[in-house]
Amino acid sequence: MAHPQMPTTRPLAGIRIIDTTEERGELSSRILADLGADVIKVEPAGGASSRRLPPYAPDGTSLYFAVRNTNKRSVIIDRSTTDGRAEFETLLAGADVWVCSHVGDGAAAIAAKFGHLVVTSITDFGLTGPYRDFVATDDVMVSMGGMLARSGNLGMPPLLPPGSLAYDVSSTTAAFFTLAALWQRRRTGHGQLLDVSVMQAVAQITDWSVPNYSYLAATGGFYYQIRYGSGPVYPMYPCADGYVRLIVLSPRQWRAMRAWLGEPEVVQDDYFDSLPARMQVQADVLDPLYIDLFKDYTADELADEAQRRGVVMTPVLKPAQVASLPHYVERGTFVDGEAAEGVTGKVASGFFEIDGSRVGYVHRSPSAGEHSAEVLAAQVVAAEVLAAQVLAAQVLAAEVLAADVLAAEPRAAAPAGGERAMPFAGLNVLDMGHGGVGVEAGRLFAEYGADVIKVETKTYPDFIRMVSGGMMSPSFMSSSRTKRSLGINVKVPSGLATFKRLVEWADLVIENTSTGTMADMGTDYQTLKAINPRLVMVSSQLMGSRGPWKNWIGYGPNTRPASGMSHLWNFPGGGMPPGSGAIHPDHLVGRMVAVGALASLLGRSATDDAGAGGTRGVGAHVEVAQVESIVNLLGDLFLKESLEPGSVHPEGNRDQRGAPWGVYQCSGEERWCTITVRDDADWARFRTAVGDPDWAAAPAYQTTLGRRAGADEIDAQVSAWTAERTDRDVMLALQAAGVPAGMMMYPTDLVADDHSLARDFPRVVDQPGLGEVILEGAAFEATQMPAPLITPAPMLGEHTREICREVLAMTDIEIDALIADGALEEADL
Repeated sequence: MAHPQMPTTRPLAGIRIIDTTEERGELSSRILADLGADVIKVEPAGGASSRRLPPYAPDGTSLYFAVRNTNKRSVIIDRSTTDGRAEFETLLAGADVWVCSHVGDGAAAIAAKFGHLVVTSITDFGLTGPYRDFVATDDVMVSMGGMLARSGNLGMPPLLPPGSLAYDVSSTTAAFFTLAALWQRRRTGHGQLLDVSVMQAVAQITDWSVPNYSYLAATGGFYYQIRYGSGPVYPMYPCADGYVRLIVLSPRQWRAMRAWLGEPEVVQDDYFDSLPARMQVQADVLDPLYIDLFKDYTADELADEAQRRGVVMTPVLKPAQVASLPHYVERGTFVDGEAAEGVTGKVASGFFEIDGSRVGYVHRSPSAGEHSAEVLAAQVVAAEVLAAQVLAAQVLAAEVLAADVLAAEPRAAAPAGGERAMPFAGLNVLDMGHGGVGVEAGRLFAEYGADVIKVETKTYPDFIRMVSGGMMSPSFMSSSRTKRSLGINVKVPSGLATFKRLVEWADLVIENTSTGTMADMGTDYQTLKAINPRLVMVSSQLMGSRGPWKNWIGYGPNTRPASGMSHLWNFPGGGMPPGSGAIHPDHLVGRMVAVGALASLLGRSATDDAGAGGTRGVGAHVEVAQVESIVNLLGDLFLKESLEPGSVHPEGNRDQRGAPWGVYQCSGEERWCTITVRDDADWARFRTAVGDPDWAAAPAYQTTLGRRAGADEIDAQVSAWTAERTDRDVMLALQAAGVPAGMMMYPTDLVADDHSLARDFPRVVDQPGLGEVILEGAAFEATQMPAPLITPAPMLGEHTREICREVLAMTDIEIDALIADGALEEADL
């Protein structure tokens, strides 16, 4: 039975997905199932190996599997037998998508055999490149993807994040590009192979570390890449009952904070309006003032008062506090539901809301083979139906090309003779994003063919533009590459009127302004929908658009404390979390925003296809609360806490799966390698790789339980071995033996790494105002899509005249009048 909040129709209804993923990639099909796809989990006898991953329910059920496989069905097929392979291929013949997660799955052969099928292969390193056959875990991928280098403080090992950051991030990326391939198939009738690399997907979200390092190195600046916890920009402070995160960036925020401090004389000079100036006195002057002010108040009291004053602050919540918090209760962030057979607790309800209704959890994850009979009995019919649909799509594509007309969808030729096409050619997007969320979503559409117009004004420019001191920064360049910029002030009546004319042209509007801002400007969804009923709009606010904390302001790092992640991102024993300089989850949420937007565009298009008499589908308003993205990614931990109160706490670099497991120092300055021994087989391989020393032969160490009990002693021995070797030597020695291990990569490593280079990840772009900068390339390769189109980011208003002429058919006289009126703005070139 559907959850009461669930709309009757979800955008991906009618899409069938076959899922053989295990551990990596499982969230990708779960996200698509939330959005309405029929996902069939195909498992071997005994069930997928991920059914045995921690954390566990009291009865031993894997909660990792449960939360990443809700809304799916399960069949058991032995694909090692002739009959099993035939049965599996019959399923594929009736499916739209196959998602797999092992290098040896034969993805390329299946894609070649089933021309209609989108095959999404999600592997640690991709299907090509020097590391293709390396073995890994989520923690190894966090290390090699560049996120680990931003976590923790000097004097302690780099600190692994809680949950499954690498595999969940790459799943979100894979979900988006799976939908992109389906979008492309609607116009061509052909599927394709998507080769997704977890390492590259993680490297894409490392907070612009690659372009920032590249720019500073090229201009003679210094890029400090050694970790320093939350740093001076996103600091945490103790209070009466825990900790809070305070972020003071703008002069307005600083003056509100200074007033709260009682206007201390020592920082009255206007010089301290700038963040760099405050950073110079933070440790000696500001930190003592903050600590003294905060010491007698609870975290909730401080956050409420700070937000009332316009100061960015959020409390560091523990898992036990999150599910019962009034804000999350009012939003329905959790439901009391069955996550797996016989396991009922607090289930995170999903990432998306569409037109005011939650789109997420519907039913529990399946038991192994639970739906074998019903699915396998219907598979022949499904294959016949899909074959007819694909044939119709191919005929339609041929007719469209012959007539050179596409009435309802983007104008782009179908690939012919192996030619690759941009999937979003002809799609029109208005990007009103700020910071790292909306702009990242817009970037994904732009670099695969959409005409993405960044809507901005000099009266309130994107603050990421200005972090380097001018109107262009490497960070902004990365997220706003390949876009056009329209300088427009919608607070001027003629500017608002001009913007509304653009809305008639647009397919999609992306925004992540503060709650209520769009309504205040007269650009809220209901207003824009009246102009263009087919418009899809996607919004993302820090805490969501409703609930007691809906008006809270903040940045990516503020979501982590309020979601429970900061508390868990710590070493055992508690104390103030050491923090990470990353703005996670901004880049992740940007990808989730893009998924929701594209799913809704596909849903609109499906309605177009099904409509009679020329009826065309309507748009939708998609919302993604940034804090709920983290809550859902940590859903297995919140579920465990609800089942066993007090059981979820920081684990540092240890893991229930095995030992040794952690981040070990190698020779050289701050060089580290992550080593993860999952089971007895890994342990035997590890012993061989390190020369089978006497200490490793201890009987107690020959079982996982024994190794975990002796983890301290084992870590000391492993550290002694790694200290004599470079991080790369440690990685290569262990990988040669088949042990999951990976060096902690800095930006300097990522841009020069053989595997990154082989997969064309570093991309050099000559950016006006900055010079040549290395940007992050694609996270995947595809057989029917070209490499992403990566061109410089625009200056503010650079394309104002061009857009007004081409899109709105304005004359120069009209444009000049609007510029004189303050409605339009041009770049200061």
